[in-house]
Amino acid sequence: MAPFFRLASIAAALFAVSMIAQASVIPAPVLTPQSSNPELTKNAHFEHLEKREYGVITSCRVPGTVAMTFDDGPYKFTNQLLDLLKQAGVKATFFVNGDNIGNIYQYDWIVKRAYHEGHQIASHTWGHADLTTLSYDQIHSQMTKLDDALQSIIGVRPVYMRPPYGYLNGAAHSYLNDKGYKIVKWMIDTNDWAHPGDVASSFSAYQHAGGPGFIALEHDTLESTVNDLIPRAIEYAKNRGWELVTVGECLGVSQDGWYR
Repeated sequence: MAPFFRLASIAAALFAVSMIAQASVIPAPVLTPQSSNPELTKNAHFEHLEKREYGVITSCRVPGTVAMTFDDGPYKFTNQLLDLLKQAGVKATFFVNGDNIGNIYQYDWIVKRAYHEGHQIASHTWGHADLTTLSYDQIHSQMTKLDDALQSIIGVRPVYMRPPYGYLNGAAHSYLNDKGYKIVKWMIDTNDWAHPGDVASSFSAYQHAGGPGFIALEHDTLESTVNDLIPRAIEYAKNRGWELVTVGECLGVSQDGWYR
């Protein structure tokens, strides 16, 4: 056979093999919560958790972790909560106010204790103001007044913050981004503030979480949260092998990245 025809035959054969191979490719499996493969289920779970509102943190990046977060303190129940967390070997994140239910200078010793015991201190604004209702200068005042207080109490200013009520608009978002704050909301909300007498309803948020990787919202200003909800939540998480850590840790950020 002439070389030209021999090469043509080879090319035709290779093309036929290629078409057969393409026709026989098996589609990638669809990942669903009902998948019988635990690895596929786990990967799909974390893929879901990675979907964040633009520029806002709502979930963890380190597999197997959960971040308990507490808003609106410090308050008279916060020290008792710190006792509980210490006994359980758990770290948490406190989104503190300057003047809300309690005043930060009245409870500065509690903030110092939380900081020195390895918990993360983050901003929740000075007076729990709805940032969407404020001017640029008013937002600046809410943030810097608390930062100045924390600088005087623990010697650092927080990088992480949570907007009160979770409310943000373009102006507030732009201000916070321009000033280098990392905005944190949550993935599960216990709504403990809405029904402090119904801890079972608050606890159900953990039971329905579906797995680790979430940031949970609670309030250390509520006695029932400290005395009942958190002990239940810690036991539940530990029984499932979840690691309870700070927001920074659950994102894989070292402690020197939590403050400035």
